[in-house]
Amino acid sequence: MSDMQVIAVTYIQRLPENKLNSAVDYLRYLYEQDYPLDDYDYALAKRADEDTSAETITFDGLLQDLGISYEELQAN
Repeated sequence: MSDMQVIAVTYIQRLPENKLNSAVDYLRYLYEQDYPLDDYDYALAKRADEDTSAETITFDGLLQDLGISYEELQAN
């Protein structure tokens, strides 16, 4: 195993269960990417992590707010 893999495993072993799922999801995401993440990706992830709002909206609600239908979305 490389030094980086040993470091990654060490962090994974020390993570509490409530954070392990997120770590595995992120590792899966990185593994499946065909291109490396850039500064925009990291800024977007940071913004999402810092968002403490509990407000959510459904996809249908978003389309309604934007005034478009699902069919119009698919056509473009």
